[in-house]
Amino acid sequence: MTTVTYHVSASDVFSRIAAYVCDFAEGAREGQQIAARYHKLSRLSSPELARRGLNRQTIARAALTGR
Repeated sequence: MTTVTYHVSASDVFSRIAAYVCDFAEGAREGQQIAARYHKLSRLSSPELARRGLNRQTIARAALTGR
């Protein structure tokens, strides 16, 4: 029979948790930026959107890509 022993130090666990929290916070921040861009674009008139090369159907994509 083969036995596999795996040791995880407390610092490894803390590092993984810290990395997860940082990634989560970064994702939340990015989501807020996308929402803010969408809100800003959705408030523009159709002629204002056209000047930016957008229309109502392309607002979501523009918000996601940061265009």
